[in-house]
Amino acid sequence: MIFLDEVDPLSSPMKAKSVGELGLCGVAAAIANAVYNATGVRIRDYPVTLDKHLAHLPRMS
Repeated sequence: MIFLDEVDPLSSPMKAKSVGELGLCGVAAAIANAVYNATGVRIRDYPVTLDKHLAHLPRMS
């Protein structure tokens, strides 16, 4: 986080900017990998939804 000495009209009311959003980039991939590890179904299109998942499950006989 960088606190600004000058007034920036695009900053937050706290007069701060941060790059906290960068930490969220890997969350979707981690969830997709967790689904793969739990079920063996790899979904490569986001969002990972139940209909995409069910379409790739092997058929039970």
